[in-house]
Amino acid sequence: MRTARILTVAALLAGGSALAKSNDTVELRTPHTTVRASVDAQGLQGPDLRLRMTDNALQGQAFQRPVDLKLSDRRIQGTVDQKPVDLTVRERPDVVEAMGTFAGQPSTLTLSPDALTGSVGPCGYNLIIERDRKHYRGTRACGDTRENDVLVAIPRSLEKESASGRMAALSVLLSHP
Repeated sequence: MRTARILTVAALLAGGSALAKSNDTVELRTPHTTVRASVDAQGLQGPDLRLRMTDNALQGQAFQRPVDLKLSDRRIQGTVDQKPVDLTVRERPDVVEAMGTFAGQPSTLTLSPDALTGSVGPCGYNLIIERDRKHYRGTRACGDTRENDVLVAIPRSLEKESASGRMAALSVLLSHP
């Protein structure tokens, strides 16, 4: 009987830690696709994203494209899929904005506690925070395709990154059509 209780507690603890890890997942969900990646001290890891993040760089592969971005307090520069990235990052209380060029296209992305809006690469977003304060939901348009019921989840582990690190990671994720 004692062994059964120990195994039950162990199973619950294992499930609890798996649940905790799922809270460190960045996610983009549309009616046609779902992209998830775990976020940890090394970067973002998932089937579509293998990115290493340091204080001054975001490098690796995203959607089978090379990513090589240099990060500073106010800039994101480099390449995604060998196309130029040059974003100026501005941080105000509770709001972070990135403006400039991403993968060779004009981009402006704004993240606040209440909304995630703007365009990055070929995609434009108009998302507002859900009541649970964990997900942004709304619409996006990539090229001629408009999608409703788009969800973006940003884990606390990504929120703790620098403004340029956070915006670089989100830009790579959100630029995927």
